[in-house]
Amino acid sequence: MARSPAPSGKGEPGNAGCRLGDFTSQADAYARSRPDYPERLIDILIECVGVKSGDKVVDIGAGTGIFTRQLAARGFTVTAIEPGEAMRSKAPPMSGVVWQDGTFEETGMPSESQAWATAAQAFHWADPARALPEIRRILKPGGYFSILWNNRTEDPAGVLKWTREAIERLIGRFDDEHHDNRDWPAILRSTGDLTDVRFHDAPHAAAIPAERYMDIWRSHNRLNVVAGPERFGRFMAELGKYLRGRGIKTVTVPYITRAWTARRR
Repeated sequence: MARSPAPSGKGEPGNAGCRLGDFTSQADAYARSRPDYPERLIDILIECVGVKSGDKVVDIGAGTGIFTRQLAARGFTVTAIEPGEAMRSKAPPMSGVVWQDGTFEETGMPSESQAWATAAQAFHWADPARALPEIRRILKPGGYFSILWNNRTEDPAGVLKWTREAIERLIGRFDDEHHDNRDWPAILRSTGDLTDVRFHDAPHAAAIPAERYMDIWRSHNRLNVVAGPERFGRFMAELGKYLRGRGIKTVTVPYITRAWTARRR
């Protein structure tokens, strides 16, 4: 197995053209760095919604297909909807998956066609007032919609703590997991299109090469936008120097994955 190169610690520019919600300039880093979702939680969600192999599932805001691939591996017939052409282009070939341009608010899917709709690391970009009626429209009667996020959890010492402190020192206080602070049950019920909201979570950890850890931050859209190119470049340079200076080749990133599932009314 090839070893990933240690980070050089050289300065690098921020994404000067990065706009909030637009991952065009970050698609490469996103595809390289973002973790899978815990299989145990996927098992729980599948049991909760009652879908089986062969059922039609739509993954909205699919990005580079991380969760899409895990759905396809379960034998579902998957439509992956992603508005960013750069993100779609980084998705690997997947059997049983059709990709199409679209959004939460305008999926382009036939009415009452899907047994399950999912949104992994994506629904915080949606406009619920428009998205939830659209999701209800494309779900079959009795169908379900699940939203989920991988949230990093702080380690009391080590790389993640240093990273958090560096962000606050160089960029300012930053709400990294902003989507975790919202009342998702209330939001999912807000338009009257969905009901019976259920919550599930599961911890997991990813041991990743140091360069991939840097890619996680390169792919962080909101941090790029908040920081701007100069401050973001300075942060990345210091992160590389820190990892290289301590000979850190692997970083274990702890996550807790949180999921909310609601039924079509």
